[in-house]
Amino acid sequence: MTITIKNITLRNFLSIGNVTQAVDFDKKDLTLILGENLDLGGDGARNGTGKTTLIQGLSYALFGVPINDIRKDNLVNRTNAKGMLVTLEFSVNGTNYKIERGRKPNVLRFFVNNEHKATEDEAQGDSRETQDAIERILNMSHDMFQHVVALNTYTPPFLSLKANEQRTIIEQLLGITLLSERADRIKELNKETKEG
Repeated sequence: MTITIKNITLRNFLSIGNVTQAVDFDKKDLTLILGENLDLGGDGARNGTGKTTLIQGLSYALFGVPINDIRKDNLVNRTNAKGMLVTLEFSVNGTNYKIERGRKPNVLRFFVNNEHKATEDEAQGDSRETQDAIERILNMSHDMFQHVVALNTYTPPFLSLKANEQRTIIEQLLGITLLSERADRIKELNKETKEG
């Protein structure tokens, strides 16, 4: 499976204000984001330039949650306090997808090959059905995204996770989660049988 992130746009998201900021990844070359903090004199300072904001935007667009414990409403730019919107365009094995997700007002729109795939819950800016579809398309949960894509200081190192958490991520990577789900269901049935 090949996932290609094409572009991301952010508006009123964390430190990004009402002027939409966009990053185009749809190039054959590597996209490297360094940043230079001109507020600190521009003498090579790399902190506070938006690198983590970009990863937060990816996480929010794909999964509806940040990569750390920030409350969703705190993702909205404090100065403008409304109209936060993150738009992500990507493709998986030649199929094009677009997610528009925001807060104040809550927004969730999902497009497949430019066709809007609406559900009733999308009107409220949230849809478990749409989120499940996105995760199936990506073949990735938010936990796996945190440990494989968005390696950062907010995510505990893989080796410090509990054994069952490590197993879950490894199973997702290898695509064998169905076996564990069936084993858990068999354990439940055995328990019910013994109790019944």
